Amino acid sequence: MSERSALGLSDYVVHDERPARRTHYCVDGSGPVTVLFEAGLGKSRSTWARTQPLVARFARTVVYDRAGLGRSDSTAAPRTFEALLRDHLTVLDTVVTGPCILVGHSYGGPIVRRAAAERPDKVVGIVLVDEVNESAGADLLRRAMAGAGALYGAQVWLARVGLLGRALRRTYFRALDGAAQSEVVAESGRVGAAKAARSEWQNMIAGIHDLEATGPHVPDLPLTEITSNRSRTPKQVEKDFIYRSHRATVDAVTDGRHVSSRSRDHYIQLAEPELVAAEIERMSKKFLLRFSA
Repeated sequence: MSERSALGLSDYVVHDERPARRTHYCVDGSGPVTVLFEAGLGKSRSTWARTQPLVARFARTVVYDRAGLGRSDSTAAPRTFEALLRDHLTVLDTVVTGPCILVGHSYGGPIVRRAAAERPDKVVGIVLVDEVNESAGADLLRRAMAGAGALYGAQVWLARVGLLGRALRRTYFRALDGAAQSEVVAESGRVGAAKAARSEWQNMIAGIHDLEATGPHVPDLPLTEITSNRSRTPKQVEKDFIYRSHRATVDAVTDGRHVSSRSRDHYIQLAEPELVAAEIERMSKKFLLRFSA
């Protein structure tokens, strides 16, 4: 093992590419079930820094960094959806043995759903944290995220002048402190990380379009959707296409559960880590009861 991260023991998976590329991951906790976390668009393992320690109390946990993010090596290849899925499957195949629950945030949601369909022998459940879902519609998502291109471009500029880390400390990662915050600010404030995040954004809508055309991709496994509480009235709920897409996903499986957070925060795993950990534990217990029956 290499140096320890705030999120557990660090190591690397080496991809058989030319040149060889390393994907960084961390492991913590133990138990009969492994929980593999997938971050959202342009984000590293550190978005799970408040949730993973809670889950490590009852399960083996794995968090990792996609190419160019966190401690993982960068790649010149475009960060298409299929490229992100390959990174996930490499970690799943190499690091995870035995039954596994996949947890995905935002754009990580479709990644873990596709991965679960690819590896039905390993995956026993899925927890989705305010995911970006293809059933919401690529065109609606593109309009809703109209300012994202400028945001990711600005992050590259901020990284070049040494200010991105400070901005991240005050925005996305304000809920973190200590070693976890210092680690993510140092890693995500780099120019290379900002470019990797921008590349993921530049390929995201095309990826959602492809998923929409070929999907929906919802394997019939125990599945929980956790939705941010953006809507305050029934009328707002009717207009919330993200909420509707989550309901459609839950309705598509035999054993589905839909939960709303208390807050409006998209990063529920940072704002309400106990909620996310409790839903993962609930699914883990359900599997163990079924397995022992």
